[in-house]
Amino acid sequence: MSEKELPENVRGDNISEETKSLISSLPWNKDCLGKLYNYQGCWYYPNTLQGVLNFQKGFKPQETDIILASFPKSGTTWLKALTIALFERLKNSSSSDVPHPLRSDNPHGILPFLELHLYLKSSTPDLTELSSSPRLFSTHMPFHTLRVPFKDSSPCKFVYVCRDVKDVLVSHWHFRCVGFFPH
Repeated sequence: MSEKELPENVRGDNISEETKSLISSLPWNKDCLGKLYNYQGCWYYPNTLQGVLNFQKGFKPQETDIILASFPKSGTTWLKALTIALFERLKNSSSSDVPHPLRSDNPHGILPFLELHLYLKSSTPDLTELSSSPRLFSTHMPFHTLRVPFKDSSPCKFVYVCRDVKDVLVSHWHFRCVGFFPH
C-alpha cells in the first residue's frame, strides 16, 4: 500500500524540518501502517506528531473553551454526540425550525480533533468557524501532552471519558478487523 492511500494523520508527508529533526532523535517502532515515534510517553505517526507539536506551540485557550478528551475507541463519538446535542438544545431551545446538525453530519465532522484536523498542517489554524462561545474541541491526546499550552493553569474546561481497558482493546481489535485500516 502506498503512503497516499493511508489516512492523512498516519502519513509522513506533512512534517516540518523541525519535526524531522525531532523524529530522528525519538525511539520508534513499526506497525502495519508504518513507523510510530515515542514522544512524551505516547506513540504517534509522523503527521499526527506534527499535529500534536503544532497544537502545543500554537493553541491559545479561552476561558469558555471545552475540550473533550478520550483514548481512541473509548466512547469518543458517543461523547461528541451527547455534547453537541446538549449545546444545540441550549442554543435552539425555542425554535424547531433550525435543523439539528447531527441529522446531517457525523459528530466527528461537526467537532474536529485538535491534533488530527485543526492543527495537522499549521500551528495557527483558522478557528473563525469555531468563534461561537463556548468553543468545543476534541482530542485523543493524553492529559499530560494536552496540558503543555496551559502552563500549569487552564482557563478552559476538560471533559475526559474513560472506558475499561479490556473493552477498549476489544473495540479497537474489531475496528481494525472490519477494514477501516488495512491489515
